[in-house]
Amino acid sequence: MTLQELKTKANSKLSDFWDALVIKQESYHLKNDNYFQLLVTSPVVDGADTTFVVTHPNDEVYQGDVQFAFASPIPFQIQVDTWGNETERGYTMTCIVELLDGRRFTRSRSLTDTRKKTQDVDNTDPENPVPTGSPYYVGADPVIDTTAWEEIIPEQI
Repeated sequence: MTLQELKTKANSKLSDFWDALVIKQESYHLKNDNYFQLLVTSPVVDGADTTFVVTHPNDEVYQGDVQFAFASPIPFQIQVDTWGNETERGYTMTCIVELLDGRRFTRSRSLTDTRKKTQDVDNTDPENPVPTGSPYYVGADPVIDTTAWEEIIPEQI
């Protein structure tokens, strides 16, 4: 498979994978006020169609809440990393494709979220406000950044 064929195949699946991931991440985020991460899948060489298997880190608290199935085979290696601080949080999906000659290429897509979780309250008794309704997020929509394909150059020692 040529590099261009591999990129085209991977881009097609990445689009579907990203759409599915965003939906699951938002659902998880609403429930747990955080995003989930997925560990690196096995390497994929020459765009071989490979079954996607969800692998969680051992320290992830709400693993049972991550119901992420991607039924279509993927022609790339993938991982999802989460990050955050007091003002923003998000996740990055990193994809790696590998040619038969050993050259590897990567691209990523990140979501940065500055929204704040809030909930309406009944202040009839100011000393004992009562939450009403479901929690929700306010603020600017999350920002998505996508990189172009770049070759991974092994470090020279």
